[in-house]
Parts: sequence; C-alpha cells; structure tokens
Amino acid sequence: MQDNARKLTYGAMMIALFAVLFAVSLYIPLLGSVSLFFIPLPIFLYRIRYDRNASLLVAVAAILVSSLLGGVLSIPAAIALVLIGFVMGETMQAKKSKFYTVMAVGLTVLISAVATYVGGVLFFEFNAIDAMMNTFQDAQQKMTEYLTELGTLPKDYEKIIADTFLYYRSTIPAMVILGSLLSGFLFVAACFYTASRVGAAVQKFPPFREMKLPFMTIVVYALVILSSFLMGGDTTSTGYLLYINAMVILRFAFLLQGLSLIYYFLHERKLPRFITILATVFAVVLNPMTILLGTLDTAINIRAWIGKDKVN
Repeated sequence: MQDNARKLTYGAMMIALFAVLFAVSLYIPLLGSVSLFFIPLPIFLYRIRYDRNASLLVAVAAILVSSLLGGVLSIPAAIALVLIGFVMGETMQAKKSKFYTVMAVGLTVLISAVATYVGGVLFFEFNAIDAMMNTFQDAQQKMTEYLTELGTLPKDYEKIIADTFLYYRSTIPAMVILGSLLSGFLFVAACFYTASRVGAAVQKFPPFREMKLPFMTIVVYALVILSSFLMGGDTTSTGYLLYINAMVILRFAFLLQGLSLIYYFLHERKLPRFITILATVFAVVLNPMTILLGTLDTAINIRAWIGKDKVN
C-alpha cells in the first residue's frame, strides 16, 4: 500500500510537471522554444523508476491534461512528446547506449512528424510543404519586384530561383530526417542532463572528437555517386529524389566527421578553447573542405597519423 501511494504521488507530480512545461511551450514563445525539449522529462523520470504499465497510465493522464490546456489540436503534439519520454525510458531500462537512444528518439520524432503531416492533409486539407513553398515563392516574388525597381536583377535570375526551389523541394525528405535526428539529440541531451542533476544514473556520450563513421559509409557514398551517371538529367524521377536526398544526408555525416577530426587534432595539440571556436566557424563556412576531410578520415583514418606523429 505504501509503495502504491508513492507511485501515485510521484505520478501526479510528473503529470503536473508535464502539464506546466507543456503550457509554457504553448503560451510563452521564447521560453517555450527552450522548455519544449524538457517536456518528455517527467515521463522519462517516471519510466526509469516504475514499471511499464504504471508509466502508460501516467502517459495517458498527461495527454488528457495537456488536451485541457491546449485543446484538441494540441493532442498530437502531446502524444509525440509523451512517446519521446517513454522511448527514452524504455531504452534506459534496456541499458542501451546513448547513441541508440538518440536514434530511437529521432525515429519517434520522424514518425510523429510524418503522421502529423498525413493527418493534416487527410483531415484538415492542409499541406505543410505546399504552405512553406508558397511562403518562399511570395518572398521571392517580392525580392524580384524590389530588384527590378533598383535595376539590379541578375541575369538568368528566374532560372536560378527555379533551380533553387526544385532543389529545396526535392531535398525535403533529407531535411526532415536530419531535423528529426537533431531534435532527437536535443531531447536526449536536455532530459538526460536534467535527470543526472536530480540523481538518476544515465549514460554519457563519448567525446565528439572520438566520432568515427564506419568504412561502409564510403562504400555507400561511392555507390550513390556512381548511380548518378545512370539517371540522366531527369529531375522528376524517383531515382533522382533518392540520389539527391542520400547525398544531403551523407555530406552532412561527413561534415560531422570532418569537425570531429578537427576537434581531435586540436585536443591532441592541447590548443586553447578559443582556437576550437574559431576552427568551428571556419569549418562550417568552408564546409566543402570539412566534408572532404571527413571523407578522407573515414576512408584512411587520418587521426591515426596524428597520433603517430605525436608519439614520434
């Protein structure tokens, strides 16, 4: 009886905390954008402390309370955030790595985003992608009129804009995937850090400088590049969409690998922190070079030479 009373009391506290964080995210714009990544924390804390069935009851109660605060339209967001907290708790209970947890949470965010998009199209006849592209087109039209009035409209401006819109529309799947993974990382980082501060034993990420993509990534990259020679110039085919989205994701992965290599080099040389900050800025601005570094490091392991050079 005493254990059940504790379970109910702790559950009520976590539901109240979830509701407060949810309300802050709904009604306080600037603070809400930060508190968003802490909303799954109560469900996560409850799941790592108590069993799955009790956690499911708390999750359902949190969704119901959130619907009272934000209305019916807030229910999909509440469900997604509850699922994120529950998934984090499940992976924690299963003693999975923090990287595994990020992947699982990122997949949860991705599925939630796709489900929300499909629901908006089916039930409300609202296409978020078309709305976003229309906004971009309106902005482009205003910019065109402004440049025309100034007489500084570049040559082939219309073609450049059309190619740009085609690229962004084609790469939406890759952007959604990368955005979901980034969101997964932010959710995990925020919730795990806070959980560790309140006494929960959570896993830690290895240092970013130790990141190493598997060699198979190079093989996949080579196959994707070779596939481009077989597609011709058809930018509306499924093959082109697969190619362009795969390239965006792979180049982003190699960008991270290049940054990791730079951090590893600076750490081995024991250079001051402000050098690391400057190097990060230059690495992002000169991202083609950083991507090349990441590609070479994945293929031939440049950091092994850095360590060898230090020993010698």
